[in-house]
Amino acid sequence: MADEPSASLAALLQHLEVLLSQPLDFHATDTETTLRKVRLLVAAATYFNVLAITDYAGRLGPAREEGLVEHAIGAALQTFGDVDPHPDHFDKAAMLLRGITQGHPFNDGNKRTGFLTAAYYLRRVGFPTPNPLDEEAVVALCLAVSSGEVRDNDAIAATLRELWGVTA
Repeated sequence: MADEPSASLAALLQHLEVLLSQPLDFHATDTETTLRKVRLLVAAATYFNVLAITDYAGRLGPAREEGLVEHAIGAALQTFGDVDPHPDHFDKAAMLLRGITQGHPFNDGNKRTGFLTAAYYLRRVGFPTPNPLDEEAVVALCLAVSSGEVRDNDAIAATLRELWGVTA
């Protein structure tokens, strides 16, 4: 039937569902777990981008260039000789937000996707999204990061901590 997704699309959707729901130790830093975290967050960011575009308008399409999403996410999770340059979860979330928001890996919706990916990461590591969420402050942060007005990762992390009500 024309209305049914093709077998490959159905398989991809099932793979995405499994990938997004699988348990994963976000505190582990071994290579295999880090690769799994990157794959999960890339899948989540891609999914969030589609949601952001379909729910709030914009131009849907693939990433602007192959590897851009992976690069933005991988930068937040990389280590150097067992040293984690971003050991705090809010520092990693800030890297995710900045990498996607400033890096513009998607055709549209990068600010929304950057924030949603950072919030998803924080939820996965034990920091549920605050209720209520100060949406005006989120918009202001994302606009400032996107425009380059705010580039400092520590400042972005501090704003995320403030939004989440977490003291450093």
